[in-house]
Amino acid sequence: LIRRGADVHCIMSPAARQILHPYALEYASANPVITEITGRVEHVQFCGIGGMADLFLIAPATANTIGKIACGIDDTPVTTFATTALGSGKPVMIVPAMHEAMYCHPAVMKNMDALRSMGVAVIDPRVEEDKAKIADNSRIILEVERLLGKNDLSGKKILITSGSNAERIDPIRILTNRASGKTGIEIALEAYRRGADVAIVHRFKQGQPFREIYAESASEMLDAVMDELSKGYDVMISAAAVADYTLDPNHEKIKSGQDLVLRLRPTKKIIRTVRDAYPNLKIIGFKAETFVSGDELVERAEQSMYSSRLDAVIANDIGSKGMGTDENKVMIIDRKGNKTWVEGKKSSIARSIIDKLSEVLR
Repeated sequence: LIRRGADVHCIMSPAARQILHPYALEYASANPVITEITGRVEHVQFCGIGGMADLFLIAPATANTIGKIACGIDDTPVTTFATTALGSGKPVMIVPAMHEAMYCHPAVMKNMDALRSMGVAVIDPRVEEDKAKIADNSRIILEVERLLGKNDLSGKKILITSGSNAERIDPIRILTNRASGKTGIEIALEAYRRGADVAIVHRFKQGQPFREIYAESASEMLDAVMDELSKGYDVMISAAAVADYTLDPNHEKIKSGQDLVLRLRPTKKIIRTVRDAYPNLKIIGFKAETFVSGDELVERAEQSMYSSRLDAVIANDIGSKGMGTDENKVMIIDRKGNKTWVEGKKSSIARSIIDKLSEVLR
């Protein structure tokens, strides 16, 4: 949180101090740790009406603390802060962590439902090894950013295609390409971070907090996209490196050591199919080329944008970098003639793409 610009103040219950010394959190946060409520009425100072805090985050949250907050009991600094925050309308987020048997107790489930009904954001734990483990740091940070962010995409439904397809040759072998799906995931994360209702169609499911729809081949991706769009979306971002060719697969493994001839046929273009079915849908596409000049890259990207009736196109030359890497250089082109080069980490590029999307949706 500090790396993202937050000023963090820590509050500890007596039980927490039996596990971790307050000095550790003071060192980490660079602020004094609150271990008791004093004459400074710290709970009001931070979480009262007009208080300094933007969010009260309890991580980890034990079954005991969850139950107390649900029942309005405030006999520790943490629960007193929670009562004050809820009473003043401050955002509260909890991250449960405990043994699985405790997490599955009907009373604990009921208490968490009670907190949700009060408007408390609950980040579900990872249930493994008989424990309901605290969510990963990256997930907690993502949810904090979504809660506190500018929410310029709140209420918008965005469908993203990502990564490569796999066209079956036989039960073992496939035809594919080098696309990793990193850009698509970063775009999905940024859209989610900024309040959108996100779904992503790909074959690299990662347990993200948004909807992930598995599709292996180009035809499966097309079917998944068309099925999903029928549910009503505002935007489609076509970041997948969709297979251009497919074939009729062999039902049995092809024996190795022999010459092999594969008869390929073109796949159906997803963007064109979508555009014909949904003429008013906002669509952002990608155009990849290899070893072309900047002018030629722009020319081909604009041709693709107008022929497919896209609202914007992301152009890049993958001859040197981009596919499978953590960094890239792309040009964002829109129908108003704006052209912007963006270079750096794919997370940074995703922010620029979502900035453009937010602009398109205005």
